[in-house]
Amino acid sequence: MPSEEELTKVVKEYLQKRSQATDKEFLLATERSDLRIVSGLKFEAHRRQFTFYVDEPPERGGTDAGPSPLAYFVAGAASCLLNQFSMLAMGRDIRLRGTLSAKANFDRRLGGSFESIEYDIKLESTAPADEIRRISKEALGMCYANNTLRRAGVIITAIVSLNGKPVA
Repeated sequence: MPSEEELTKVVKEYLQKRSQATDKEFLLATERSDLRIVSGLKFEAHRRQFTFYVDEPPERGGTDAGPSPLAYFVAGAASCLLNQFSMLAMGRDIRLRGTLSAKANFDRRLGGSFESIEYDIKLESTAPADEIRRISKEALGMCYANNTLRRAGVIITAIVSLNGKPVA
């Protein structure tokens, strides 16, 4: 397993490549997952060496063998955002700990879609509040999932606190 210093070096190089925007092969990327129907609404998904299950709860016709597709969708968007916070902090040699809770509101009618996503981000760090504000703004702009949702008209709200005090 790589050391924290090795991982930080990789993150700094990655952030530099993204900010320079000169390597076209690096900048145009693809993410792929392969799924198969196990039974009913239960699916088995594969990505690299990982296998995970998707299912619906019984009240929607599933067997509750895994999180629902929308749970993965919301967790994916939230983890994409939290990943940006962590990478930016690592890139600036800032130690950051914390949690992110995401609440996505959507219209269940046929043709419905997500209307808003609210993030409650609670961070702990010795970094100054101004630096965490800058990281917050940059992280929201760097997250592919949230950029896609925002461009589709989804209202994204992020409440960020540092050591129990609101900063953004």
